[in-house]
Formats: sequence, structure tokens, C-alpha cells
Amino acid sequence: MRKRAAKIISVTSVRRALDEDIKGRSQRYLFSMIVRTIFFILVIIVPSWPLKIVFGIFAVIIPAVAVLVANAGREKGPAPIRVEQHGAIERYEGPTLGEGEFLR
Repeated sequence: MRKRAAKIISVTSVRRALDEDIKGRSQRYLFSMIVRTIFFILVIIVPSWPLKIVFGIFAVIIPAVAVLVANAGREKGPAPIRVEQHGAIERYEGPTLGEGEFLR
């Protein structure tokens, strides 16, 4: 018996794997902490007090922002793409089993 194909969702629109997502978030957090360390070092090195204050504020604010960005959750992928497939799908007819029989 043949049936008309329904809507098929493309596999390429699936979200990223959890391992990839965690790796990406870890890299973003590490990058933020490196930038924070640079600002902290600039606070020590720069002789100008107004710049020390600005760099100090950034060094204090960046960790909170980095945590919020890292824990923002999984990124959503693009919306699933519906693919219309014209044609017929053949239905699989398995072996006929009698009462009390089962496949191994």
C-alpha cells in the first residue's frame, strides 16, 4: 500500500550537541576572564588615576557579565525546515506472525 509523504523535518536544522554547547560557553567564559585579567593588570600598571578607576570598574563588572553570558542557556538553532517530498512511501510489511509467535 502506498501513502503520500507527509511533512519531513530536515535533520540539518537540529540544535548543536550539548558537548559543543558547553565547550562554546566555556571558551566564551575563559575569554572574558582573560580580558578581566588584562584590565586588572592595567589597573596596576597605568599611572593615571582616572584610567585606573575605569579599568577597575571593568575588572569588577566583567565577571558578572561573563557568568550571565556563560549560563544563558543553550543557543537555539534555526527553525526546523519543513521539506515537502512529493512521491510515495512504501509501507514495510513484516512477516506475519501467528498467535503466541515472536521474532528473535
